[in-house]
Amino acid sequence: MTEVPVDAVPCRLCATLVARDATVCPSCGAKEPWVPDEPSINPRVIRLAMWGGGIVLVGLLLFVSGLMMFGPRAEEGERDHRPPGTASEVHGSR
Repeated sequence: MTEVPVDAVPCRLCATLVARDATVCPSCGAKEPWVPDEPSINPRVIRLAMWGGGIVLVGLLLFVSGLMMFGPRAEEGERDHRPPGTASEVHGSR
């Protein structure tokens, strides 16, 4: 019988069992015949990037909505959100 090493993984191309420390598959010649299970980037960095991106996205949405409500293209009458009587009283008392 053929002896299979305990630390063997299937090749990513031909599925032949190869040792974990092999740099080339003996069957198909693929370089780096297996992909490690652990992620190549620290999960903490990924989580930080996702939170940072979410915060930036929310900030941009708030900025754009503020521009739409109070920006230069808003009509003059829409900028003052006080009741109509209050705005004239404040300007007249100065």
